[in-house]
Amino acid sequence: MGLVDSKKNVFTTIGAYNSFLENSKNQKDYGINSFSSINNKKEIVPYLIDVLKVVVGTDALKQLIGNFFTKFIDGAISEMRISLKKQMIQHNSNEHLPNYFKTTGINVPVKNIDVFGKLKINPNSNIGNLVYGNTDSFDKKAYEAISLDGTPVEYNNLKITYNSITDEFNFKPTTASSNKTIGEWFGDYIDNAVIIDSKEFSTNVMNAVYGTVTSNQKKTVEQIYNELQIYKLIDQLLQDNDSFEISQNDYDEMLKQAEAFSNGVVKYDMGCGIITAELSLNDMTNVIQQISGTTDPFVAGNAIENTIQQSCNDVKDVYEKNKETIKDGFFLRIIKMIQLMLAQLIVLSPQTRMLQAIMSAFDSEDGIPKISTPKEDLKKFKIFIKCLLKDLAKMINKFIFELILSFLIAMLEPITKKIIEEKINQYVGILKSLTI
Repeated sequence: MGLVDSKKNVFTTIGAYNSFLENSKNQKDYGINSFSSINNKKEIVPYLIDVLKVVVGTDALKQLIGNFFTKFIDGAISEMRISLKKQMIQHNSNEHLPNYFKTTGINVPVKNIDVFGKLKINPNSNIGNLVYGNTDSFDKKAYEAISLDGTPVEYNNLKITYNSITDEFNFKPTTASSNKTIGEWFGDYIDNAVIIDSKEFSTNVMNAVYGTVTSNQKKTVEQIYNELQIYKLIDQLLQDNDSFEISQNDYDEMLKQAEAFSNGVVKYDMGCGIITAELSLNDMTNVIQQISGTTDPFVAGNAIENTIQQSCNDVKDVYEKNKETIKDGFFLRIIKMIQLMLAQLIVLSPQTRMLQAIMSAFDSEDGIPKISTPKEDLKKFKIFIKCLLKDLAKMINKFIFELILSFLIAMLEPITKKIIEEKINQYVGILKSLTI
């Protein structure tokens, strides 16, 4: 039996269970052949989402999103630490830190690690309150180093100094960690660093859908356009496409999106026509506060659902007539952005870029870091990045699968009870017939 037939059988079986529960004499079709994910051999997430919708219904998407924002991150962090440490293992891991790292340090231009222009945003500003997490992190310390210009700032086992003349960071080990081996130094740093902050993650996802933060940062269309190209390349890597080629149609679409994000008003085709959506900075701040302040997936899911109606305020009539279709479209888009923003935070965050810079310096004869533009580095560090993304994909697939499994178990409980009840009634009927 082929993969496509196996996938279809899953839907057929679930449909049969649902039909049994509903006391239907004829098994429902459930639109099995309409699921494009059945024939998709590279991406498992669309298929799992289709299974989830069949098991629970459209509300499953909202529940899944709520679970991602509240339950996934904590589990993912520990696993991503392991994945990062695996990728930092080098042939010279047992050697002591190079003398140049301890004395002159390693210089890296800010633009080479700050891909999306975050590190010069004040964490106490309205935008900074959204894009930075709630705890001390490399990003916050990097901003502090920039603001102190020339004065070293320590984070973890790293000493960060900013030079405003060259617009560069200088990285050195702290005095306490200077006698470590390369492997020990990387391992200690990763063990004690903030890998993913849930608040920053939530902000990045919602901004990728609505463009609210980007619009209020006053980025140019060209800046946004370039950033979207980077996201597109990451998305392709997630789909196991490492051609690093973008089609002209995709370029055209990204330019339209860049212009929309610059204006803070996005347009999406939700199957019922083009929907215009605009989420204010105040509404964005409120939803991020709600999400980051709860561990309840239902609270987080409802908060995100509310943004859909808020953002469609100018097209109320269209929204009311096509509410479920529009919600479904937004939820699917948010789930896609969850995958993409997790990937971005893992492979292109300032912290990861800093680690790549130091690692590449240790691995070179001249001690000079070998990072440049993010587009070029996606190719240069392709194996490093693909390994991280592969581990991330496994975590995401496992998380969705286990959620589906929990719903199936809940669904099978009444089925089992009903089967037992029917069997008991059959046996009672047989016993009664014997006494007549």
